[in-house]
Order: sequence, then structure tokens, then C-alpha cells
Amino acid sequence: MADGKPHKFGLPCWMGIQATDVERASKFYATVFNWTFKPATTEYPQDKLQMFEFRPDLELSGGIQKGPDPTGVMKPGPGGICIYWLVEDIDAITGVIEHAGGQILSDVQAEGKSGRYRWFGDTEGNVGGVYQFLGANT
Repeated sequence: MADGKPHKFGLPCWMGIQATDVERASKFYATVFNWTFKPATTEYPQDKLQMFEFRPDLELSGGIQKGPDPTGVMKPGPGGICIYWLVEDIDAITGVIEHAGGQILSDVQAEGKSGRYRWFGDTEGNVGGVYQFLGANT
């Protein structure tokens, strides 16, 4: 979406993270996941939207959005879709999340024999998950 070209039908094309403080939330995700943010188009002031992109071949971008949205449907806080981010070491990222102002919301859970996950809260109260892949189930 950042390049103005349409995405392929049925694939994720945007990930919006609701925030009451866009700058604070952007710093959290930059610290925890090394995301790079850029200002949105001139249609949106920086305190309302800061954009990020994943690898261009993923065709997925997103932004930290000022919430609640004008309709009141999307707002910061728990609930809604939970996105999981792949991490190399779930124990190490726990400290990073807490240092960046987030909260750990669950103990580490086993996902069969192939992985481990846990939920965290960001600086805006949104719930996310981190997932560590341990290897293919055999």
C-alpha cells in the first residue's frame, strides 16, 4: 500500500495498531521489534498516524493509528485480532517488552512440541503475542 499499488486479493494488506499516544506506541514497537517508522502522507499529522513496512515482498504494511477511530469501532485495549510476532528467544524478548514499557500478560505456553508463545500488552493496552519456533513437529 505504501507504493500505491493494490495488493493481491485475499492477502493481508494492512495492520493497524490503535493507540492513544502514537509517538509512545511507535517507540515501543521500534524498541521491541526494531521497526522503522516514517511519517504518513500529508493527509494525516504525525500525532495521528506513523507508518511502518515489513519486507516489500510480504505486501504488508501498517501503522500506529490514533484511536478510537472516528466510528468508535476500533479503539486501544484488549480484544479484537491478536497478532503474533516471531522472535528468536521468547525469554529474552520478555525483558525487552518490559523495558520498553509493555506488560507481560501470560506465562510462556507450549504450542505442541514446535513452539512457545506468550501474550503481552503494549504501552496502549493492546494485546499481542510473541512466538518462538522450536522446530517442526515430528
